[in-house]
Amino acid sequence: MWDFLIPKADRRRDRTLALAGIIRSALLVQNIARNGEQPGPLLATCIHSILSLDSASTRQALGDIQSLRQALALLCPLLQRGPANAQEAELLRYAMAMSSLSKRLLKNQSATQRVHEGIQQAQRQIQHFGDPLQSSVIAGLAQTYTEAIGTLRPRIIVSGDSRYLSDADDAARIRTLLLSGIRAAVLWRQAGGHIPGSLLERRGICQEAEELLSTNNSC
Repeated sequence: MWDFLIPKADRRRDRTLALAGIIRSALLVQNIARNGEQPGPLLATCIHSILSLDSASTRQALGDIQSLRQALALLCPLLQRGPANAQEAELLRYAMAMSSLSKRLLKNQSATQRVHEGIQQAQRQIQHFGDPLQSSVIAGLAQTYTEAIGTLRPRIIVSGDSRYLSDADDAARIRTLLLSGIRAAVLWRQAGGHIPGSLLERRGICQEAEELLSTNNSC
């Protein structure tokens, strides 16, 4: 009786990839906030996803499957059984908040315009420095998050070790990664995603995730 809520199957792979993009960002935020673990090349991939407004596909926007492997592996358990521990519950909280914020962002013209301005600034900086991980690029994207997303609700409260949360560089990385998660959530919505639909099509999403992992197996 709830079939009308299930998103169309023709874009299920895009939704699966986008959901993995949200989880990837949540994982990286958690790793920095709790352990001070640096995302390395994955941060560059996430920055690329923020800037890729003209990508031909969801997969192209989010980067290669290898960068999404951990998130894809977590996707099915989270959808089918729910969080098994406090860390998974925290990941799910971040993901749900990013999903909600993406919806509010798409409805808020001034916030959307501020994000576009921040993206254009970052593109100019990368063209100048030749490095997406240059500190001023990350600081600029973090500021974009604060000014555009920080005005929306619900606010994302990041939990972790105060040593990392109070460090200016780590805080900038966290905000940049949250922005990339919201970008993935926008892609998910543009592919027909919504929270009730994800629950109703979770079997199909799990199949897509398993196929992506098996057909892109890295030796």
